[in-house]
Order: sequence, then C-alpha cells, then structure tokens
Amino acid sequence: MKTRRSRRGFTLIEMVMTVLIIGILTVGAAYLMPQVLKNTFYLPNQVQADTAAASALEIMVEGDKEAFGLRFSENITTASGNTVAFTDQNGVAMQFRLDASGMLYRKIGSGAEAVIPYFMPADMTFAGAGGSLFTYYDAANGVTAVVADIRRVDINLIAQVGTGSFDKMEGRSQQSTSIKVNKYS
Repeated sequence: MKTRRSRRGFTLIEMVMTVLIIGILTVGAAYLMPQVLKNTFYLPNQVQADTAAASALEIMVEGDKEAFGLRFSENITTASGNTVAFTDQNGVAMQFRLDASGMLYRKIGSGAEAVIPYFMPADMTFAGAGGSLFTYYDAANGVTAVVADIRRVDINLIAQVGTGSFDKMEGRSQQSTSIKVNKYS
C-alpha cells in the first residue's frame, strides 16, 4: 500500500486572505503612526506648559515657602492689567508682574524681583487672556480699576512653548482662577 505524502503549503485563497489582512493592518498602522509620533513629541511640551501654568497660579494664589499669595492679601495697593501689588496679612508688601517678554515676576518686600515658577523653561512664555493677566471686580461684580473697591481678582494665565501650535508639536495651556480679596478695618 502506497501512502501519499501530504503537501504542506498555502492554497490560493489562504494566500489572498493573508495578503488582504496584512494590507488592512498596514493601512491602519500608516494612519496611526503619525499620530503616535506627534503625541510622543507634543505631549512633553504640553505637560510642561500645564505644569508651569499650574505652578505659577499656585504661587500667585496660595504662595509658597517664601511668601503668601493673593489669598492672604490684606489690601490691594496697585492694580493694572499685568501687575498687582498688595500687602499680605503679615504686613509684607508683595507684587506680581507680567512683563512684555512673557516673564512672570514676584517681588517680596524690598527684595529683587524673581521669575516664577523657578523652573521656568527658556522657551516658555506667559501671557494674559486678552492681553490682561488680572481683572478686578468690586462688591457688585462690576469690573473696576479703583484699588479701594477691589473685592475679587481674576487671573487668566496662558503658558506656551514656542507658539503653542499642535502642528509644530508645541504646548499651550490656559488656566484661570478667582480670588476673593478680604478687606480688614
């Protein structure tokens, strides 16, 4: 009795199906790969912008180990779109200032201005939404420029790496907060 050797290999249908499946997977990978690469380079810049904006707001509102922030203000002494000066509850004069080059500064008492946050990356800039970092409100929630009437300060901060463009894989973060200004007699 003769035994037939079975042939091992692909049939034409199996070969066509294999090529078809590989083609479908390749099309999917070709679509996803640019997105994965863009996110690989974009996300670190976006995280950096988010972290810098959050840290700057934290220092302006709560303060840090060096000084108190706006939450502990006793009275506002200077109020403009990109500068706020106040005296904290311990009688220490404080100032936050955003300059034209996009650097955010804090001045404590008669000391020198210091950039905040301290880890500010060289290619990052800050800006205020609509060109103004601070907006001041009176007791009736109307916008005011009169220092004695200020009861609330809104901070609208934009941090960005480069131009902040996703297409150029740069990060941009816009964060806002509002602080009640306590008035002591």
